[in-house]
Amino acid sequence: GQPSDTCHGGFASKCEGDNVMAQRNYPCDNFIYVYFGQSGQDLNATGELNFKKQLYQCMIGQALEIKQNIETRMSQNTFGIIVWQYNEIWPTGGWGSIEYGNPNFPGQVIGGRWKPLQYWYRNSIFADVMATCGKDGQCYVRNDSPRAFEGKLTFRSTSFADANVSVLLERSLSLPAGAGVLQWFQSDEVKALSGMSSALEAIVTNKDGVTISSNLIPLATPENMLLSKADVAVAASMEDGAIVATLTTDAVAMYVTLTTLAHGHFEDNAFMLRPPGRKVKFLLASPSPHASVEEAFQSFKQSLRVEDVSLYQQPAD
Repeated sequence: GQPSDTCHGGFASKCEGDNVMAQRNYPCDNFIYVYFGQSGQDLNATGELNFKKQLYQCMIGQALEIKQNIETRMSQNTFGIIVWQYNEIWPTGGWGSIEYGNPNFPGQVIGGRWKPLQYWYRNSIFADVMATCGKDGQCYVRNDSPRAFEGKLTFRSTSFADANVSVLLERSLSLPAGAGVLQWFQSDEVKALSGMSSALEAIVTNKDGVTISSNLIPLATPENMLLSKADVAVAASMEDGAIVATLTTDAVAMYVTLTTLAHGHFEDNAFMLRPPGRKVKFLLASPSPHASVEEAFQSFKQSLRVEDVSLYQQPAD
């Protein structure tokens, strides 16, 4: 809601005025328009709700863009990828997967708060063994570990309408040592899926049944997902000494994202949530600037909030 600055100079612009969003902040309009559509969008709207909506859609759009970019590169003759960049070096909506982390400024957390992209890096994008699919059911599984891999790949779909989960494929994996080992295959079941009405998951487990990667694969942009308005709620609790966020929902919710002012990160974030919900632990930073676990829990409880795609989705005409 602050008055606009006067800015000149394009990318390396210089601004005159007091608007904090003009200080080395990069526009996210294109990501929001591509993934969430232009209909009903007013990126000049001000106020808390509009600001939260813009930040959420910007972060999810960034994560989707970089995810598809890296997965495309990994489908080719690529043996290594360096991302630009890991952490933001000032408070901004930039390229980093970790927020600027100077704890001397209110709202920032030590080490930098994880953006959705950082969780996806860990869950699938940079996992040692991962799988994904693209157009017409063309899929690959890739081993970047220096060791041979034995395990299983499972594809399952979730219907947005009724949360029904269907196992589409179970495939034994035997991959030689990586990096860059690729196995391609085509799935008629994946080809038949509509991204408007369902989402795909590719889950790789080792021979002991331990999950190595879990990849939520959207087959449509969030704008085109036929999602019900989900009543997503979150509550904080202490369970066996652990800080826990308990989520509930009455419908499938996409890219459910938790936020808190407590110092640390969640064990998972920016995920698909099926009814009735799930629990997510919060892992404290170590060493922690909180004086005690109880102090950390109070900060966590007082500031915990949740967002999802349907919260900001335009109603269908």
